[in-house]
Order: sequence, then C-alpha cells, then structure tokens
Amino acid sequence: MDCKKSYCSHCFTPQDLQPWLCHTCQRFRGILFERAELMKLKVKDLRDYLHLHEIPTQMCREKEELVDLVLCVSDVSPTSDTHIPPPPVTTQEPNTPIITVSPSTDNGTTESSDSEEVLAPGRRASLSDLRSVEDIEALSVRQLKEILARNFVDYKGCCEKWELMERVTRLYHDQKDLSNNNKLYAGPGTAVEENLCKICMDSPIDCVFLECGHMVTCTKCGKRMNECPICRQYVVRAVHVFRS
Repeated sequence: MDCKKSYCSHCFTPQDLQPWLCHTCQRFRGILFERAELMKLKVKDLRDYLHLHEIPTQMCREKEELVDLVLCVSDVSPTSDTHIPPPPVTTQEPNTPIITVSPSTDNGTTESSDSEEVLAPGRRASLSDLRSVEDIEALSVRQLKEILARNFVDYKGCCEKWELMERVTRLYHDQKDLSNNNKLYAGPGTAVEENLCKICMDSPIDCVFLECGHMVTCTKCGKRMNECPICRQYVVRAVHVFRS
C-alpha cells in the first residue's frame, strides 16, 4: 500500500513497526477493501492516491469509476506488502542460506498466482486481445471487470465470475457482429452511413448519452464528449449498448 515515494519529514506519517506512509497513503490505510468507506472520501483524495500509483484517471467521469480503480489497485497491493518483511528477517542471523530459501519459495508462489491475475506490468486487459470465446474463460475477475469498464458496460449487479463472463461474451459477439456487418456493407450507401458514428464516421453507433438518451456516436467517441452534439445537453455518462 506504500507508494514508495520520497518525502520530507513533514509530509509523511511515521508509525512504529510499520512502513512509513505519506499522508495520502495513510488516509487509505485500512479502508482499501471497503467500498462504502472509499465513497466517503473526496474525489481529490481518490485521484491523488491513483496518481501516486501511476494510474491514469483522465477517462473517469464519476466518483464510482475512481473507487473501482482503487479497488483494482488493492487487488495487487497485498503482493507488494508481502515483500516488505524480508529485510528485518535477514539481519537477525548471519546464517542466510536457510533464511533466504523460505522467502524465495513464498515469492515463487506469489509470483505464480500474480501471473494469473495480471497480463503484464502496466498492461490492462482489452477486448481486442480476445481471439475466441474460449479465451474469456482464462481471464481473471479483475481482467473481466477491466474489459467491461473500458467498454462502458455496467457490472455492479454481478456477484459471480460467470456473470461477468456472460457479459464479456455478449460484448465480444456484439463487436464481432458489428465488424462483420461493416465488412458486408462496406460499399457506399445511406443505410450504412446512418449506423456509423457521426463523429469519426468509422465505427458503428453503440453508445447512448445520459440523460438525453441520444445515440449518435461510438463508444470511443462518446467517452470524449462533454455535451450531446444534437441537443447540447451535458453528458452525465456514456453507456455501451448491446444490439439485439
């Protein structure tokens, strides 16, 4: 949980028998796994914590999205905490061969488990990484949530992994059908242009604006719009829409 940044004596909170924490990390200590407590924090505190861990927040429009990112960071942070105890253990006895064997085996198990949870350092799961439906079964819960969040699909009501897999599978088939339709009707025509995003004129329309309810853009363009291009109403949220 420690951000491992360098601060002066006035900008961190020293604690006995615990790693020193800056004020931002100290504010989050003990509540990382409690969503209700995270929602009580200010948006500025959430952004500061994510910036300390080098997590971009430019695409987050709501406080709930920032909380979701903090919860994703908390899934990886316990592994970094497990690497803190070894230094005091190695200084207790000069007989290092026995001491260094046990941490190495523990680290091996944690690294193997971490490899299942994370694709690569700094690499987030994407729908374009999936080549078939079978690839969805190999994804972890965190990766499934990342794919849904990047495509503006709500997963708040999902309590089990199979529910997340069901939504990602539906999203995968939806994107595949749209791409097949674009290839099939690639020629010029007004019917095809009506289904294209009015901003980029490249991707199909698959996004609805809240609260006005207009559908004129794709998901990628919709997340960058501050106001609806039709009614000029402020866009509260852009939601991905599945086609039947």
